[in-house]
Amino acid sequence: MKPFDCKKDIIYLIRHLAKLLQADFDDRVAKFGLTGAQARILFYINRKTNIEHIEVHQKDIEQEFCLAKSTVNGLVSRLLKTGFIIKKNIHPYAVLETSESGIATIEKIHKGRDDAINKLFQGYTEEEKESTLERLNRLIDNLEGGKDNVAKD
Repeated sequence: MKPFDCKKDIIYLIRHLAKLLQADFDDRVAKFGLTGAQARILFYINRKTNIEHIEVHQKDIEQEFCLAKSTVNGLVSRLLKTGFIIKKNIHPYAVLETSESGIATIEKIHKGRDDAINKLFQGYTEEEKESTLERLNRLIDNLEGGKDNVAKD
């Protein structure tokens, strides 16, 4: 058996990169008093209501993130309490929307995201960035394609 070399193991490298990116995200949102889960919910509500112009109910969040009702209740309650979202009771079910404060916070977090991407690609040419994105998308396509991309015997 060959000795394990983490610098040559693609799965190890991708997992390690994902952990580093997650830690960076968690650090960025923590500066605004948010957990990673709260931030993802905030981004989801903002995208649905302000970009796609679709109403968001707590049930939508449960389904989108595969979370229990009680978990979503806790996340939404904290976002309401901190003023990042508002609840409008215009239907039998409350509609959730991003507040002005929430939108401003999202913009600041996105600025930090841009900084993280610039750091990630530090020293890369534009061609290298494009090539990296193409290769990553090919890897994802290969795995998502599953059996369709496996050579037939």
